[in-house]
Amino acid sequence: MVSSAQMGFNLQALLEQLSQDELSKFKFLITTASLAHELQKIPHKEVDKADGKQLAEILTSHCDSYWVEMASIQVFEKMHRMDLSQRAKDELREAALKSLNKRKPLSLGITRKEQPPLDVEEMLEHFKAEALAFTETKEGNVTCLGKEVFKGEKP
Repeated sequence: MVSSAQMGFNLQALLEQLSQDELSKFKFLITTASLAHELQKIPHKEVDKADGKQLAEILTSHCDSYWVEMASIQVFEKMHRMDLSQRAKDELREAALKSLNKRKPLSLGITRKEQPPLDVEEMLEHFKAEALAFTETKEGNVTCLGKEVFKGEKP
């Protein structure tokens, strides 16, 4: 399957946070977790004798990483170890973001640059100049579809 280093979170470090009693409880709960048929491939004596580091290696080498991640979070929550559950979720989120950033399309790489601060007075002067240029017409240069040119006449 995958090594514990390739998982979305560091299961070994989380399991090492557990006391011996908590680790035993984790082992029991992980074997009763939904889809525990994943664990049927593993000799139970191996699991029973394993410390946190060994258990992480056993789980990740015999089971699908997604199952190990989800089952571990579920077990931490059943054990009321919300701190470890949250750490696992945070590490998964961070790994997902890193993965997304590595694989994002070029269009997602566009970043907005800050607009320079606007000078209101300068903008008003610019608008006035544009409005004046738009409304000014030179006499003798007004064309109409009906007539060729109005000479000296105002439209």
